[in-house]
Amino acid sequence: MDPFSYPSRPSIINWFTRQILDNYHTRNWKFFHDNMRPDSVFFLGDLFDGGRNWEIDEWMNEYERFNSIFPKKPGHLTVASLPGNHDIGFGNTIVETSLERFTTFFGDPSSQWTVGNHTFVLLDTISLSHRDNVNISSVPRDFMQRFEMSSPKYPRVLLTHVPLYRDPAEQTCGPIRESQKLFPLIAGDQYQTVIDEDLSQEVLSAVQPKIIFSGDDHDYCHIKHSYTAKNVPKVAEEITVKSCAMNMGISMPAVQLISLYNPENDGTKTTYKTNICYLPDPYKPIILYCTALGLSAFIILWMTLFPHSFNDVVARRVPITNSDIASILPITNTSVLSMQSVKYRAANWKVQKERSFRNLILNTLVLLSCLFLIFSMFYKGK
Repeated sequence: MDPFSYPSRPSIINWFTRQILDNYHTRNWKFFHDNMRPDSVFFLGDLFDGGRNWEIDEWMNEYERFNSIFPKKPGHLTVASLPGNHDIGFGNTIVETSLERFTTFFGDPSSQWTVGNHTFVLLDTISLSHRDNVNISSVPRDFMQRFEMSSPKYPRVLLTHVPLYRDPAEQTCGPIRESQKLFPLIAGDQYQTVIDEDLSQEVLSAVQPKIIFSGDDHDYCHIKHSYTAKNVPKVAEEITVKSCAMNMGISMPAVQLISLYNPENDGTKTTYKTNICYLPDPYKPIILYCTALGLSAFIILWMTLFPHSFNDVVARRVPITNSDIASILPITNTSVLSMQSVKYRAANWKVQKERSFRNLILNTLVLLSCLFLIFSMFYKGK
């Protein structure tokens, strides 16, 4: 989320929203590394929301913010060079200056990495989808052709921001997907939900992946693709990974884990296992905050606007402990209560009988100040 996300909202609302979202990402990133200890992390694009539209000063501020939320861990591979349509645009509407800037700061959009005796192929299918400017589309296509000719010996894992083409009616996403609707096949301003069918087959034939991980859709989807490479029919899995953000229209954000084991590399065994990893409930703290705020506001209104009712209820329900029991003699009956003690304790809980809007305002300010201090400590985004 950035200033481009909700331009019509008041600035104070955007500020609070940003603190909550940044805090959620920051805590999950730290928890993820401290507990799961991944050897490598690959981002699947859309690192920013309005990255394709910003001037350099705004872009640099968001770049620094991104690195403060997701700091690289020493001894761990972190790759964030795969662009999304929110970073550079899509296809014929790619913003060339945004693509160049993204490449300068994050690295080549198309690249390959050897991890755990597997070859991870990051392919910029967004630029590959540019039909009008060969200077843009030729870069990922040349990379793809060189990769095909080199024929790496390890099993291939393809990473692409935009999912590959599919028939949603036939290739259904499976039970883990939150949405009950079919996977959408739509295109609009600066986006397309899948790359074109001919490009999808070209990519599959050239890369020949065992499994594909894609992003963009925000929700989970697991399908299989059939394709032909050198006249040999093959099959590849594709998992569209859930968003790890809490503002992407899903109730359960997640990351996708993949474990690799390929000591022999003989091509006869399954060398990977992948599973979805759900992140903590992003809405529970907010619900608790709102509940506490509502309860506190109710009590303040009751105390200041209806003091007689408040005093009557509190006086009847004031707690009485052993300290309120008369003990004049050692054998005094402990069931005998000191009425003076009870009245004194009840008086401590009573408020003034006159309505006071001044007290209402003061109490409200104190309540909001306390909540803001707690909020600023917990949602500090660092």
